[in-house]
Amino acid sequence: MLDLVKKGFLLGLGATMLTKERVEKLADDLVKRGKLTTEEAKKITKDFWEETKRDIESVQHKGKKEIERLFASFDIVTRAEFDMLEKRIKELEEALKSRDE
Repeated sequence: MLDLVKKGFLLGLGATMLTKERVEKLADDLVKRGKLTTEEAKKITKDFWEETKRDIESVQHKGKKEIERLFASFDIVTRAEFDMLEKRIKELEEALKSRDE
């Protein structure tokens, strides 16, 4: 399941990188044809990349939330719960050990 989510994310990231290259190429072509200045082309490319990064972060956040929801439905112990239980066991073992001494 996680592998499928990871592959989907990487596929989306690869598509984004291809799109970024296309935006840069299109902007360069428009500069060559005199339709944009170099500064305008840089701004368009920069704005595109910033929006894309926000979109990627949003997808990551939504994916993480969905995975957490799925794991909750499987009644799987979280890492925080596991760590808390491990700490309690160690404390109990120490208490028993000191009581036996």
